[in-house]
Amino acid sequence: MDCGSVRGIADEADCGICGFVNPELKPIGGALKCFPEDFVVEELPLSEDEGEDECSFWRFRLKKRGLDTLEAVDALATFLRVPAQKFGFAGIKDSFAITTQDLTVPKSAVTEAALRKAQQELPYLQLSHFRSAKKPLAPGQLRGNRFILRVRGIRGSPTEVQESMESLRSRGFVNYVGMQRFGKAGLRSDVLGLAYLQGNYERCVDLLLRQGGDEAQNLGRLPRWAEVFRRTGSAEAALRKMPEGSCWAERRLLLALKRRQELDGGTAPQALWEEAQAAPQTWAETAREAFLKLPRTIRALYVHAYIDRLWNLAATERLSRYGQELAEGDLVQDDQPKGFRLAEAREALDMCKLLLPRPGSGVRLPANSVGSFMQSYLAYDGLDVEDLSLEVPGGTQQLSGCMRPVLVRPQNLRWHLEPDLGDPEKEWDEPAKVRRATSNFSRARAKTTQGSKHLVLDFHLGPGQYATMAMREVMRARASAAPRHIVFESDSEARSFERRVDSRCVTLPYMLVITSK
Repeated sequence: MDCGSVRGIADEADCGICGFVNPELKPIGGALKCFPEDFVVEELPLSEDEGEDECSFWRFRLKKRGLDTLEAVDALATFLRVPAQKFGFAGIKDSFAITTQDLTVPKSAVTEAALRKAQQELPYLQLSHFRSAKKPLAPGQLRGNRFILRVRGIRGSPTEVQESMESLRSRGFVNYVGMQRFGKAGLRSDVLGLAYLQGNYERCVDLLLRQGGDEAQNLGRLPRWAEVFRRTGSAEAALRKMPEGSCWAERRLLLALKRRQELDGGTAPQALWEEAQAAPQTWAETAREAFLKLPRTIRALYVHAYIDRLWNLAATERLSRYGQELAEGDLVQDDQPKGFRLAEAREALDMCKLLLPRPGSGVRLPANSVGSFMQSYLAYDGLDVEDLSLEVPGGTQQLSGCMRPVLVRPQNLRWHLEPDLGDPEKEWDEPAKVRRATSNFSRARAKTTQGSKHLVLDFHLGPGQYATMAMREVMRARASAAPRHIVFESDSEARSFERRVDSRCVTLPYMLVITSK
């Protein structure tokens, strides 16, 4: 399975991922994402606008390997000398994969000839299907994604594989938000999202730059650039030690801090330096200014990670308490304008219509213990479920909520077994960091599967649904422990009990005591 993005930071239980749709299913095992070629994602776009109105955007197809969407956009923006926020996209695709999706950019910012030149100069990106568009793409504007996956070294027999695929097709999987949402390269995204929601910008900067706290201590050796910043406090010195093309958000934060340090140190232009001296800043003000200069998209991702961890925990709580039958107070999919309603007593509905909210404006909580749990979780962190807002440059922004199905079924599922065909052939060049990852981790992992059967799957999922969670349903061993529930405590006795139960909990921003049912 793929948990590499948060290895050493969190595991599935930390992120609320515990339940299965079919607890009796025998797992088939295997390894996912041994190579980027084993995880192919094709975005399914919405129908494009047509008409005679003037089209002011370029729309094109981006195919990438070894970079996530933000990193690819950053590479394009740097080459074209265009602000990264000018690019529009519907979703952020995995880095350790081969993915295809559409991007938009204003015609006023770049020419088609410049885009075609970028295709030639950035060999690890492929740009194609250039055309005009009336509107920019925005997050969520897609029908879903097609996944073509290869699971290497499965342990199950052909009969067991058949049973697993039929279970996945008919019963589906728990629609957890995948592990890649909760961290990357030593950063726990949901912890940072909580600090942002609380307006604690000093902690936001410390987390992004791996400075101090239990989170940094538990990660072992820091990246060289983070060690330099901790020792010197110089953003410029840290930037010199940061590898090119890495740490997308951290680099921007350090650049913002570098500009402030130039102002404070007198190395900025005289006029700017005099203005800074007239209105000196505290560290808290500097941290706030630097963090809010990060692009809105990346700041929103951190907040969504916090909300998604809550959603995962609530989904596990819902299935553990009430099982796979509708309970009083559940929210279900409906044709009403809001798209959801309270379930009626003893109502018989497809469980794939069961919904849980991602808290924010426009949604309500379930009218049962799951809703109470979500409210308690937010209140423990000092947040109001009725007023989840973020500071943004120039004001505040209300966090929008949405409804998410608890169980989903993959569509158009096809699969077959194939013999071990060895290492895949690369289609094009790859960034150095991907070569290192493939050499140090994936090849060693793939060697353990040599001579065994591989499973190839092809299926569609809706927006925001994770193929890694679909594969977890059939690959992962079932836990033998009793169902777990979360109890919120605040006294010292409970905190001591927490440390005895699980030392990892000490690194979390709030204290959760896990108890058996």
